[in-house]
Amino acid sequence: MTVRCAALYRVSTTRQVHRDVDTDETLPVQRQAIREFLAHTHPDWELTSEYAEEGVSAFRHRAADRDVLQDIFLAASQHAFDVLLVFKADRLSRQALEYPVILSNLGRCGVRVIATADAPGGKVLEVDGQYEKLIRFVEGWQAETESHNTSIRVRAALEQKARRGEWTGGTPPYGFRYTAARAGPMPLERDPTEADVVRQMFAWYLQEGLGGTRIAERLNHAQIRPRHGATWSDWQVRRIMANPAVTGRFAYGRKQLNASGRRTLRSRHNSAGVVLGPQHDDLVIVAVSDWDAATQRMASYNAHTGQRRTRADQGRLLFTGLVRCGVCGGPMVSSGTGPAGGQRFRYVCLNRRSRGAGACAGQSSYSQRKVEQAVLPAILRTLQHAGTHAVVTTARQLAAESLFQRRTRAANIPRQLDDAERVRTAWLARLDDYFRHPANSLYSESVLAEKVRDADERCHRLRDQLADLSAAEADAAAQLADLEQFLADSHHWWRRFLDLPRTQQKLMLKDVIDHIELARSGFRVYYRLDVTRLDTTHRVPPVEWHEASPWGRLGQRGD
Repeated sequence: MTVRCAALYRVSTTRQVHRDVDTDETLPVQRQAIREFLAHTHPDWELTSEYAEEGVSAFRHRAADRDVLQDIFLAASQHAFDVLLVFKADRLSRQALEYPVILSNLGRCGVRVIATADAPGGKVLEVDGQYEKLIRFVEGWQAETESHNTSIRVRAALEQKARRGEWTGGTPPYGFRYTAARAGPMPLERDPTEADVVRQMFAWYLQEGLGGTRIAERLNHAQIRPRHGATWSDWQVRRIMANPAVTGRFAYGRKQLNASGRRTLRSRHNSAGVVLGPQHDDLVIVAVSDWDAATQRMASYNAHTGQRRTRADQGRLLFTGLVRCGVCGGPMVSSGTGPAGGQRFRYVCLNRRSRGAGACAGQSSYSQRKVEQAVLPAILRTLQHAGTHAVVTTARQLAAESLFQRRTRAANIPRQLDDAERVRTAWLARLDDYFRHPANSLYSESVLAEKVRDADERCHRLRDQLADLSAAEADAAAQLADLEQFLADSHHWWRRFLDLPRTQQKLMLKDVIDHIELARSGFRVYYRLDVTRLDTTHRVPPVEWHEASPWGRLGQRGD
């Protein structure tokens, strides 16, 4: 009877896919080694299927997240092959808890696993007896430890290179390209075309107040193509602008592993472990002061700062992104009618327009003239009546309450972390007992492994929460300082507002207004600060958290 074999080839990085990489474990090397093993050791066996995992780390990725491994499990359950061949045992997994579980799952399907290069004639990875299970666990632990130590050594070496201002590898950031003229520690130069695009992004963002979406629209309209893809998007613009490389300083460690094992960019509020190298004057595209101003504005929209992300810096109308329907609560968007250049714009209820009158019983649209000529004077009256000292006092009170809540939560996390670590230690002890006396265990091997992993993930989540709360405290203090500076100059607010272009007026409104509700009967403005508790020594009339007004003369039908 012919023995049907499947082969699994895996490399941790995409560079190991091809032969020209300086390593003995590329995909072609693994494929050739397994075929030679069959030809010399088991010529009567048949290689019926091959599986390749390209750029997949068995140390960072769980078995459940490895699609190719799940395909192997499915084929094994359908008895598609009898033997699974791997180049080395660590190609199967580099996680101590999962490695024996993977072998057990394959064994229950009647599949033997052989590591062709781990011993002369191949090494059968058995898990039938308790001794074999213990050996497999030790092998998995050794592979995991080796990967962990290797990652520490590699990271330490790359951090040292970054601190010295040397290139740490990878694709050059947007605005730069490789050059043979600078071969060595920093083999990059500015790409003239891309560098001009980067400068234009910052000019639109800082001078005209455009957001990432509007910048992407302008680039697309000008038929300027991104490096990858057909069109620009908001996230591409923000990612390029947030990279300190545009200031001539290259960072290492800006990416981190998310819950699914994929590498994603760290937020501005999570810079732990990021190494920023010295500045290369000949690689500067944007001044450091401009980059700081842009990234600070981006950070103000981040959820960690407590501010709401809106579309107030987008759209053609003044209140786009701030106005909501007073009936259904949905957003109101701009809509123009008439020929280009002579269009009349209106604020339109998005729910009613997209889903019909059944989704909203309110008025479908409001003219731009009607809304802006009624709402703007109401905002002016509010700013004139609000005493600066009283508003700042209230802002401090609200900030203190917010900081107290964050610090209370932060104080509870260490206790929760201690509990989670004790739970993890207890499940690890039960797993050890299972390997010694499996018959006495109340849980299966896979259940115990999953419990340990869950406890690990809970510990990681709590540590991340603690770091986020610490960053949020610093952000709250910075936000309050900015607010006090704004309020100290509030009596000049209206004059500056009228002198600015529309895009910057929208940004100023976002600092003051939370949202505006529109209805047939009138409008309601919700401000960002509760200024009801005014200081009576200033002798100013009370200003409510929200201000409701009828439309007045402009509310006639047809406006």
